[in-house]
Amino acid sequence: MNEELYKYNVRDILGISTNPLIGVQVTRDSYPNGLSVAMSPMLVNWKVSSPGFDAQSCYLVKNVNLGSNPVAGEAVLGTVRIPVGGIDRVEWVFVVSKVGGRDSQAGHAMIRFLFRDDNRPCIVTDEGEALGYHLDIQDLIFSWEAWRPPLADFDPLAGLDPEKYALSMRCYSGPVRCISDTVLNRPWICYPLNLPDVPDAAGELLYVCMVMGDAVARHTIGIMFDERIENALNTPEGYEGEDLSIWEGIRDSLRTDEVPGNPIEEMLEGRTRYHLIERSCVTMALIMLDVANVRIHRRGGLEEPPRINAVPEKLPPLIHNLEKGNLRTALFSIPSAIHWLIHNQTVIPGKAHELLDEVGLLQRKNGKIVSESFDNTDVTPYGRIDEHMIY
Repeated sequence: MNEELYKYNVRDILGISTNPLIGVQVTRDSYPNGLSVAMSPMLVNWKVSSPGFDAQSCYLVKNVNLGSNPVAGEAVLGTVRIPVGGIDRVEWVFVVSKVGGRDSQAGHAMIRFLFRDDNRPCIVTDEGEALGYHLDIQDLIFSWEAWRPPLADFDPLAGLDPEKYALSMRCYSGPVRCISDTVLNRPWICYPLNLPDVPDAAGELLYVCMVMGDAVARHTIGIMFDERIENALNTPEGYEGEDLSIWEGIRDSLRTDEVPGNPIEEMLEGRTRYHLIERSCVTMALIMLDVANVRIHRRGGLEEPPRINAVPEKLPPLIHNLEKGNLRTALFSIPSAIHWLIHNQTVIPGKAHELLDEVGLLQRKNGKIVSESFDNTDVTPYGRIDEHMIY
């Protein structure tokens, strides 16, 4: 890739320029440490955002995936203004993985914010100026993922090793994420959340999402550019040194006074690498819901809520055997690991919604958990595919 174009894209993605939309080559574009640009985490422009719960409260979020063409390997990332007062409802979404052509308990978990027709997110510049025309953004999805290089598949066993993958919270327009899951034949099961009856409870959850995702992103990207600068400073004698101004500018832009207090130590004990059990798509989403639930109860003067058992208190030695990649030891540990996983539903995506139900965060009707299933190959949360296509 052309180095100047590469630097230009990096500046756009990290908010150094004012381009509201940028195109990314999914299979090619990467950061200095090799991580995929298409998997860039969401970043909040705190200078222009207005955290709160009044009519003016909003967040300007960078790197929202607004368009994806899985056939061509292209993605469009943009800056979106999210109005806090526009939230209509929130859902827990389980993305089902198929095994042998059949639905399984394996898969992916996400948090989905749906907005009212009269106050929806819109595409803006980094200064908050809306574009003259933009497509409707009816919902946004926040998804914790293992940040990988382009073309690198996710390996669940490797995901037990925290040194393998970086952690990233990505933000998608709902239909964009849906089309990717449709191509991969992954159904959705949507569970409407039953947040406490406190004003602006959904806005509190959005705030936690913003702070958590942004903090982890800044931490990871900051380390990335620190390493880039350090490597450049160690250029062997006799070789032309690199112009570090762009990398230093990007790094420094991540450290601003407007960023809220860093929650990494408090919530994650300083650990910001992906882990299949402790810091996965499921557990990170559960942690955000747990933190938000406590904040909502305290702001509403309610009793302390029961806590979500998001992560097992202690992982058994057999899990660490798998982490370390000792194949002989891991082979003998697998049957016991499967038994442990079955009895610890926290780490099973298809069972995680039961943890939310235990603390009263899921809606019930006639004694049953409310949910809606979509196969996505025919009917999606956005309507029938054949009605939306012109061919």
